[in-house]
Amino acid sequence: MLFNSWEFLILLAVTFVLYYAPWSRGRHGKAWQVMLALVASVIFYGWEDPKLIGLLAISCVGNSIATGRIILHKVAGDEARVQHWTRLAVVMNLALLGIFKYLPFLAGMIPGLPAAWVDSLKAIPLPIGISFYTFHGISMIVDVARGQVTREGDALMSKGGRFAKGVRDIGFYLLFFPQLVAGPIVKAKDFWPQIVSKRIEDVPWKLVIRTLITGYFLKMFVADNLSEQTVSLTLGGNTLANSSPLNLAPLLYCYSLQIFADFAGYSLIAIGLAAMFGYKFPTNFNFPYLSTSITEFWRRWHMSLSGWLRDYLYIPLGGNRKGPARTYVNLFLVMFLGGLWHGAEWKFALWGSLHGLFLALERFASRHQNPESKIQNPSSSSSSSSSSSSSSGLWSLVSGFFLWLLTFHLVTALWLTFLMPDMASIVAFFKGLFSGKTGFSGPPIFSLLFYGSAVVLYHAWGWLQEHRQHLANHLARSPLEPVLHGVMLFLIITNPGAPRGFIYFQF
Repeated sequence: MLFNSWEFLILLAVTFVLYYAPWSRGRHGKAWQVMLALVASVIFYGWEDPKLIGLLAISCVGNSIATGRIILHKVAGDEARVQHWTRLAVVMNLALLGIFKYLPFLAGMIPGLPAAWVDSLKAIPLPIGISFYTFHGISMIVDVARGQVTREGDALMSKGGRFAKGVRDIGFYLLFFPQLVAGPIVKAKDFWPQIVSKRIEDVPWKLVIRTLITGYFLKMFVADNLSEQTVSLTLGGNTLANSSPLNLAPLLYCYSLQIFADFAGYSLIAIGLAAMFGYKFPTNFNFPYLSTSITEFWRRWHMSLSGWLRDYLYIPLGGNRKGPARTYVNLFLVMFLGGLWHGAEWKFALWGSLHGLFLALERFASRHQNPESKIQNPSSSSSSSSSSSSSSGLWSLVSGFFLWLLTFHLVTALWLTFLMPDMASIVAFFKGLFSGKTGFSGPPIFSLLFYGSAVVLYHAWGWLQEHRQHLANHLARSPLEPVLHGVMLFLIITNPGAPRGFIYFQF
């Protein structure tokens, strides 16, 4: 079920009304709200294919058993058993992910395997959102084992010793529909303390309205309209190789803006929906196309995934604590695995590997960069100091612009791995891009300028918030914000693109 479908809007309206019904204020209000949201989440996930609900049930029950045993042994001080159950639960989660996502990919690499077997394995359907709820399960298990959960989290599993209650609450954490399919990845230690009775008076309506309108605007007006043009990039290698650079370059920029609008839009919708039901989700995007390095990009793009990879993969591998060489290897390995997390194909491995390589190169460069001298000649005149400061400021501006331009184009070029069906199509694209052919088509350029400008303005607002905060605060308090939201709502209603699934649903 899509956030931008009538079925979802009906489900949301019914759930919201019942969630805050008068009886939700009683002694059993929390249980009512959790069960209702859990039922709505199951309907949301199983709407297209009810068989997938069984896989979710296995994940919930397995993680519930493991979490209960880990807490039990944690209280008893038996760290050996804690580690045993932790490893067992992590293996279970990775096994579910491996069977449905990576087994068909690995089967094609095994020599001598009968073709019928390979075809059967490749026919295994990929459950939507499996990467996200698997990562949620792993983070919950590890946080409990590390003792990083709050007292509320411990009580959640131990109160009354009732296993069914534990399954209900863990299931709610794993299945809560705003983040079930494509995040943000919310850590159990941050989510569990929020599982309390909710009141409609506490809903932050300003946040809800702002995030929902902006999210749906980015998805329905920007991303879905841009996708009507970028779909031509998937027409095949011959078409791409015979296209002109003036056609291909605008389409590449269109896709770069589209994938941001699509995923950032989803994340904003998820944050707004969670706030409607009294839950706070972390920010997932912080104006990533303002980045002046790949390192900064990953501090701004899909921040919940970056944090997950850092806390549960990069740091356990040693992080930067075991010397420069090991740090470079860890950065590369984490991004390589992060690429494969996005998809069991070599093109995603290439995407992750190149990002890991750029991260390692930037870390290497930062270690060997000579710091600018801050020693000034005491006898220099104030005019000389002013001139030097002006030159330094100009150089900083020029170098910053160059680094931003380089970073944006590196990121944009690598997005081709998400769109193209295979590596041959990527090669064909660059062959056409550097072919020197002339001629162009108007619609891609129009879409880039018209729909893509919304993403540019969105990042311009982010730049104001970071560099001209006083002006940004003044504009936020002015009538401009409600006017802009009114314009966005008008465009959502009058000019949405053809409804399409979210790009990150495939992961």
